[in-house]
Amino acid sequence: MSHHLFLHLSHFFARYGYWTILGATFLENTGIPAPGATLMLFAGFMARTGKLHLGWAVLAAIAGATLGEYTGFLIGRLGGETLLEKHHRKLLISSHTYERSRAIFLKYAGWAIVVARFISGFREIAGILAGVFLMPPSSFLFSNVIGAILWSVSMGSLGYFLEGSWRRLLHLFIRINVIALIAFAVVIALLLLRNLIRRPPGTR
Repeated sequence: MSHHLFLHLSHFFARYGYWTILGATFLENTGIPAPGATLMLFAGFMARTGKLHLGWAVLAAIAGATLGEYTGFLIGRLGGETLLEKHHRKLLISSHTYERSRAIFLKYAGWAIVVARFISGFREIAGILAGVFLMPPSSFLFSNVIGAILWSVSMGSLGYFLEGSWRRLLHLFIRINVIALIAFAVVIALLLLRNLIRRPPGTR
C-alpha cells in the first residue's frame, strides 16, 4: 500500500469508519465476501492513533456481525433446506450423507458457529448452514452473539496493540486463516469418511 493511498484510506476511515465496519461485517456474515477482518485490524490501528474510538468500532463490528449472521440464518432457514432437499441428488449428495452431515453439524453447532467466526470462508456461510440444518434459533442466537463479541474484540485489540506492525499482522492473519481453513476442511472430511465407513454396505 503506497503512502498516498494509505493517507486517503486513513482520512476516509476517520470520517466513515464506524459505518464502514458495520456495513462490511454485516455483508460478510450474510455470505457476501467483504474485508471485515482487515477493516477491524485497521480500526484498531486507527484507534491507537486517536482517529477512532476502539470501543465504538468494536460495538459496530458486533452489531454488523450479529445482524449479518442472523440474516444468513434466516435465509438458510426459510429457503435453504427446501432447495437443498430438492436438489441434493443433482449435487451428488445422498439423502443419508445429507442427514449425517446435518446431525454432525447440529451436534457441534454451538462451537462451530463461534469458531467459524475466526476462519475466513466459513465465517461467511456459518449462519446460512445453521439455518439450512434447522439449528434451534435460541441456540444459534446465543452462539452468534458470543462469537461476534469474541471476534470483534480480538480483531480490534490485535490492530490496537500491534499497530506498529499491522501490515505484517495482516499477512500473518491471512496465513493462519489458510491453515485453519485446511484443518477445518480435513476434520469435516474425516468425520464424513468415518460415518461412511460405519454405514452398512447396503446403504452406501
